[in-house]
Amino acid sequence: MQILGLCFSNSAIGVNAQHDGALVILSYLTAVVASFTALDMVERLRTAAASARRFWHLGAALVLGGGVWSMHFIAMLAYRTPFMAQYDPGLTIISGVIAVAGVAAGLQVLAKQATPMRIFGGGALVGLGVCVMHYMGMSAMRTPGEIYYRPLWFAASILIALAASTAALWLAVTLRTAGQRAVAAMVMAVAICGMHFSAMAGTVIVVAPGLAQVDGGTPLVSGSLLSATIFACMALILGIALMCAYLDRRLEARSLAEAEHLRALNEDLEASVQSRTIDLTTALAALDEQRRRAESANRAKSDFLANMSHELRTPLNAVIGFAEVLRMRRGDDALSARQDEAVGQIHTAGRHLLALIEEVLDFAKIESGKVSISIEAIDPQEVAQGLYGSFKLAADRAGVSLDIVASDEEIAVRADHLRLKQVLSNLISNAIKYNRPNGSVRVEVSAVADRVMLSVTDTGLGIPAHRMNDLFEPFDRLGREGLGVEGAGLGLALTRRLVEAMGGELRVESREDVGSRFIVDLPAEAPDLVELRPAPAVARAPAGPEPGPQAKVLYIEDNASNIRLMRHIAEALGTLDLHVAEHPVEGLSLAARLRPDVILLDINLPGMDGFQVKARLEANPLTRQIPVIAISANVLAETMSRGQSSGFRGYLTKPISIEALVLAIHEAIEPPLALDGKITA
Repeated sequence: MQILGLCFSNSAIGVNAQHDGALVILSYLTAVVASFTALDMVERLRTAAASARRFWHLGAALVLGGGVWSMHFIAMLAYRTPFMAQYDPGLTIISGVIAVAGVAAGLQVLAKQATPMRIFGGGALVGLGVCVMHYMGMSAMRTPGEIYYRPLWFAASILIALAASTAALWLAVTLRTAGQRAVAAMVMAVAICGMHFSAMAGTVIVVAPGLAQVDGGTPLVSGSLLSATIFACMALILGIALMCAYLDRRLEARSLAEAEHLRALNEDLEASVQSRTIDLTTALAALDEQRRRAESANRAKSDFLANMSHELRTPLNAVIGFAEVLRMRRGDDALSARQDEAVGQIHTAGRHLLALIEEVLDFAKIESGKVSISIEAIDPQEVAQGLYGSFKLAADRAGVSLDIVASDEEIAVRADHLRLKQVLSNLISNAIKYNRPNGSVRVEVSAVADRVMLSVTDTGLGIPAHRMNDLFEPFDRLGREGLGVEGAGLGLALTRRLVEAMGGELRVESREDVGSRFIVDLPAEAPDLVELRPAPAVARAPAGPEPGPQAKVLYIEDNASNIRLMRHIAEALGTLDLHVAEHPVEGLSLAARLRPDVILLDINLPGMDGFQVKARLEANPLTRQIPVIAISANVLAETMSRGQSSGFRGYLTKPISIEALVLAIHEAIEPPLALDGKITA
């Protein structure tokens, strides 16, 4: 029976054949070396980088395929027959290529994932390649007869090849150490040799009668040439094995060196990170401590400002208030000219002291970042013109001419209206105070690109060049303390900080004995964004406030000096029915019993502050509708803002202005009607 060119027979009788033991052992050792080298290369293939996998893949295929091919033909040299066998070179080479290709295909199946199905599939491809290589090599052998195969031994050889190949791939993906691979290589070599010699056990060579020599029509390879070829193939396998071992040691040494380098770098990095962490932790702790100290200092400053404001304004309330009461006397109680002059000096000094206190408090607020700035579109010419009436009298008294130069074009700036007015007031006031007789002060407003320049020019003493750097230092009056000009040296420092808070810049040009020019540089704004402001109220004559309203007034206050002052004010006005409560609880009781027209409520009260008293008044139906006016020496922005949002009809600050008090009572009792009919406070 003939299948695929192979003849099968169970009855054919062939020549006697034997095997050379030395060559059999050599074939086994060849299989061991090839198996061990291939297993090691497959292990490298699985762990290598993507760029190196092709090298290890090709090497493993050449080593294992070439090793099996070499083992086969060494074993064929060990096969002794009565005649000399020769080999077809083409089929011999093709058999080797088939062995290498079969191993390469099997390894490719395992390249992505070593699942059981892939191991069986790859083993089938390798086993099929080995079987085809074996029987292709047998077909390459030329003998003076026919070659027959026993079917059972043929089937056994194929099964052994498939099982051996599958086991080889399984071992390749499971073994890790060199010792394990050495044992596995010896087992694989037994399986490979078992496949070969099982196939040879079922091989029968029948010599044809009359044939003594092999047909010489085709060039054949003799046994000696085949031995040389096998030696060359073994040298190639050993060369690849040595090269792999060398590369492996180089790569391992490089990996160890890199690992050691990385370990050293990691240790240095960890040490650096630990050191930086300690430094950062220490720095953060220090920053946190500084922050807590700053917050504590800020709270202490706020408390100090509040307490200082209260403590200074309370006695000033009596000084300025009693001075105003004295100047209100008429008829037989009117002051003499000398008395009126003395009281006027007291009133002026009190107002000056109040201005200094407010200046210091403003500067402290700016330094602590608590100054309130409300940026909007403002007409700077309107602000400058509005100050003319305020400073004209002072300029006339100093013998200085004051000019506000108006521009023909519409100009607007981005600034805070109140702070801009304060800035110009300080600059104009200084220009008048530090001027010379018959001097002049000129205020100009001009637009330059997207900026607006407000300049105040005087013909005063000027500033020495060597003192220009000290010009904006707080409390430094540049040696002008002996000129008899009032001030604490805070005006310019405060002015500069206010300008910077509004996003502007304050510059100065000065020549000693010639004069100075201060320039406020602010960002420009579109003139059509300026909102119309109500015309300023006409200043009242200094004769005193308008007559007080007929009203029953309850005054809740614990300070005896303030109470006496309020009694004098009520007496001087002659229209107020004043009742006093010196304690909050007493005040709440009197308010419910008397039902006054208006309540004057001090904020800083013992046991219950003014805000709590206001809440209690609103909670009682009997007192809910009574208008309440707050009176406080606390001028901090947060306190005043709280007062405005707590429902007070007014918030008066100490020292109390009698005129402002009368106006507040008038508005509380008879609130003006707005255009929409709603009552406005």
